[in-house]
Amino acid sequence: MEVWSRIRSEGMPDTNKHGEPCRVPGQRESVYPQKPNSSALTKLLDEWMQGDQRGQRETFEFLRRALDEDRLEGYKFFS
Repeated sequence: MEVWSRIRSEGMPDTNKHGEPCRVPGQRESVYPQKPNSSALTKLLDEWMQGDQRGQRETFEFLRRALDEDRLEGYKFFS
């Protein structure tokens, strides 16, 4: 009964703050997303494979130090 007393004192919750309700697709609309552009995906994957070598080295150095930081001398991963 605590809920009812709270509703009486504060009023009903504001249901408008949650944005638009879910939309049900029409008869001819697909519920599935559009098929991705394979050439754009290929280009993106190629860019990821090339990467930024300097950034990768800096990231590795940071991770190496962080992983070895609190380990005992004989139990370090990279030293």
